[in-house]
Amino acid sequence: MTMPTPVGNTAELQARIDEMGPWFYDMELGNGLRTTSKVAATHDNIHVTRREMVAGAVRGHFGERLGSVNALDVGCHEGYFSFLLRELGVPRIHGVDLRLESLQKARSLAEIAGHESMDWTHCNCEELDHHVTDQYELCLCVGLIYHLENPIRCLRQISARCSEMIVVETQVCDEIQGQTEWGRQECQMPYQGGFALIDETCFDDNPETGASPLALCPSPEALRTVLRSLGFSRVETISPPGTGNEQMLRGKRVVVAGYRS
Repeated sequence: MTMPTPVGNTAELQARIDEMGPWFYDMELGNGLRTTSKVAATHDNIHVTRREMVAGAVRGHFGERLGSVNALDVGCHEGYFSFLLRELGVPRIHGVDLRLESLQKARSLAEIAGHESMDWTHCNCEELDHHVTDQYELCLCVGLIYHLENPIRCLRQISARCSEMIVVETQVCDEIQGQTEWGRQECQMPYQGGFALIDETCFDDNPETGASPLALCPSPEALRTVLRSLGFSRVETISPPGTGNEQMLRGKRVVVAGYRS
């Protein structure tokens, strides 16, 4: 797809972009304009790897239909993956995020880059029911659920708005296997994976954390089980590229895609 060319004085636009920093993501906006990530040196190639995996999964499923897809990007942050979808040819994208500052950055970049048909909603992603009512063929949830107190509630609300494909990228905890008593000694219930309770207090006032410091991080099987229970009949873990981020290669972060029948 041919991307729009930013309109205006390049030096002035770049100065405007720099004034909005610091930035979490490296983003190319066309005509030499870009953001510069504040964490690139410490986060290896995680953003590039996630970008490649998400793009591959989305292209692989929708193919030539991308030009007719509506997409919802929950936890959109500065718009990194929303802009990726636009580059892939998705014409209508709705980004949602908890932090107004991040949304304002995304909105400003969309204006500078000439991205049309992009909407932005400021809300807690665990309260999506009160703010987003439309249906979307594609829903993204990248780098979000392991920062949430109620990741299942969030995924349930996203799923209610997803008619075809959901893509979830997340940090994961070690797999949990076994069973436990359930009501009485004779009744044993098997684990369907598990969630690790994480206290993110050490990241106080960090724009990359959730609404509260308590977060539940899923194991891979827990995430797959949740998506299947939410009506995605086919759930696949996307393989990382061989030269990708080391956490992805070790399975400590995953990209999982769920598909409706």
